[in-house]
Amino acid sequence: MTMIVIDKGVATAAMAQDAVKTYLQTTYGIAGSRLTNLSQALNQAFDGNGKSCGANRYAGNACLHASAGVPGVSSVSLFYYLGGGGVLNLVAMGAHESSTTYRLSDFGAADGDFKYKKVLSL
Repeated sequence: MTMIVIDKGVATAAMAQDAVKTYLQTTYGIAGSRLTNLSQALNQAFDGNGKSCGANRYAGNACLHASAGVPGVSSVSLFYYLGGGGVLNLVAMGAHESSTTYRLSDFGAADGDFKYKKVLSL
């Protein structure tokens, strides 16, 4: 399985899990306990253990999320959908603000449900 990262509509090539981790770490400055939580969230996504994002959509696609870490401290939340050929499409990354809200603080879409810096309630 591979993943494409889509930041404000600009997509990377499909990458294996380790390459995605390295890309997100270096591009968005993920370090310390957030790096550990990023690894755990990626494991959830690649293992097919994401949770529904309810009615929230990206370009008409139903999305899932995978999170790890303590809300408000060092969490990482990934928002993605399963595209053609079994490729995961990561459309936003942020952190838990509470047990039911997420701030899309690392990157996201230019507009819509997964707009960068939006607070998303699930």
